[in-house]
Amino acid sequence: MTIYVLAPQNRKSGGAELSHQLCNAINRLSDIPAYMCYVDLDAPFEKALGVDVPAPDSYEIYETQHIVSPDVLNSPDSVIVFPEGLTLSMPYYPLAKKILWWMSVDNYIVSTKESNLSYISENVCLHLYQSYYSQDYVEKKIPGAMGLYLSDYINEQHGKFIYPAQFRENIGLYNPAKGYEDIKPLIEKANWLKWIPLTGLDVPHMVLMMEAGKVYVDFGNHPGKDRIPREAAADGCCVITNKKGAAAFEGDVPIPMQYKFEKPAESLDEIDALIHDICDNFAEHQAQFENYRRMIAGEKSQFDKDVISFIGYLRNL
Repeated sequence: MTIYVLAPQNRKSGGAELSHQLCNAINRLSDIPAYMCYVDLDAPFEKALGVDVPAPDSYEIYETQHIVSPDVLNSPDSVIVFPEGLTLSMPYYPLAKKILWWMSVDNYIVSTKESNLSYISENVCLHLYQSYYSQDYVEKKIPGAMGLYLSDYINEQHGKFIYPAQFRENIGLYNPAKGYEDIKPLIEKANWLKWIPLTGLDVPHMVLMMEAGKVYVDFGNHPGKDRIPREAAADGCCVITNKKGAAAFEGDVPIPMQYKFEKPAESLDEIDALIHDICDNFAEHQAQFENYRRMIAGEKSQFDKDVISFIGYLRNL
């Protein structure tokens, strides 16, 4: 048996890093060989897999190897781990065993319009759930689907040190790539706060910004258990979200309900007052996220345990 973990070529994202984490963990924790398989997203589905490119420099720490052509994939001895965004390539590898890793439910819905759910139901031998949101989605759409929880962990540079509360500034952080139109009214409302977009930053600079600020606000879709809210919390920020996607699930975003808003656009005064209180009484609010930080700190060891369970399942295929 050989495992091939798919990831888009030259892509630096949460999902791409997660794929490298899995490949690394399988090789660390088992005697089953695992390789990355890079995908050209601009190529036809039947020709997209097996691009010979190096791993992104950020992921060299995972010490993975990659295949140089797709010839090895279509074999009964092959196990291919597909992310949900690449399911339309599945039919071109009929002999391989297919695993579907649900990192982003929304990405699947947008990219396929759920057009191949029946194919997935009949041909995927195991579903992996990065979030409880994805587990809920699959169990509703594919009753009886065999699945295992296999989430992820954030870069370990986050959370090593939490800058003291009294030295932090009244800074609000946000990700402009997700939900900007939803957070824009709050930025205009709470213009007394210094708002900084988290864009174009490498990991060390992300850590610096999150150590300096007091609050991270995310009104995006939360298509999976997103990394940036966890990174912000690990670095000591208070986190405010909506209740979309994974943010609606306690297991994915376990923060007190006072920091979650069903319809942020209709709660701007309340959110503005909350942020004022966070800035004025930061240490007290920061303490409300201790359980979240504890969960985040344990994700690496839990990931390894979940990978061992996944490997055990594969041995019985």
